[in-house]
Amino acid sequence: MAELSVSPSPLDEKRLARLLSAVLADKALHARFLNTLSLMEHIGSRKIMASQAGGVLAAESLKHLAEETRHAFFFKRAGERAAGRALSYEDEDLLAGPEARGYMGRLDGFIAAQVEGPAAYLYMSLVIELRAVAVYRLYQDALKQAGTGPNLASVLAEEKHHLTEMEETLAGLGEPPAARLPGFLRFEAGRFEALLSALERDASV
Repeated sequence: MAELSVSPSPLDEKRLARLLSAVLADKALHARFLNTLSLMEHIGSRKIMASQAGGVLAAESLKHLAEETRHAFFFKRAGERAAGRALSYEDEDLLAGPEARGYMGRLDGFIAAQVEGPAAYLYMSLVIELRAVAVYRLYQDALKQAGTGPNLASVLAEEKHHLTEMEETLAGLGEPPAARLPGFLRFEAGRFEALLSALERDASV
């Protein structure tokens, strides 16, 4: 599989590590954090479905949809195990719920205002999954260090596959990601900063 020609915006690893350490030290916080990841994966799966409305759902898009839905279930199940109860997507069961929704919605709106058709969904997926892979790698390291679960290996493998798939599909549509992506990544970095600050606030970091 070819290496990606694009990279996510820099991530303050020490800052994120402090947040993850605080979250993992509190079972209730960890449950809400996992549920927030589930919500964001769920929103991503819904956006894939919406992007295909009225058209033929290609096999690769259907596979991507299934995997994002599985990720939402994976994190939801892990969160409910940590909480010992069912969790909703209401704010009391989330960390930084409004900011998590806003991160997804504003990024989607920013990209959709500049790109039409299937490319908008592909750029959205590429930008979000670049961030997800960077965050999930650090989260997996923190989980291993804490000696707890869940194990993110399968989620990471699928997300990394999606990255290459999105880039190759965009190139096939005449949309080489290197042309538009830097602007999208700069916008995403601002939205992620707002989300990270809200997570720190809710986790009292």
